[in-house]
Amino acid sequence: MVQHSTTIQQLGEGTVQAVCSCGWRSPVFGADKRTGTMDPLQHATEAADLHEWEMSLRLARACRRL
Repeated sequence: MVQHSTTIQQLGEGTVQAVCSCGWRSPVFGADKRTGTMDPLQHATEAADLHEWEMSLRLARACRRL
């Protein structure tokens, strides 16, 4: 079983990226000014939350098969 632990990394000049211990990386947020008024940190946090949620669903499906 892979443990998923996400962190938010600041890349400089207002850009951030969510990174997981499994190797998953979100897009870089903050580099593109067309993303609207949401804070890049909020985008990265939501991406990390979604990744962890998706991985928990996959784990639940795998456990049911056992």
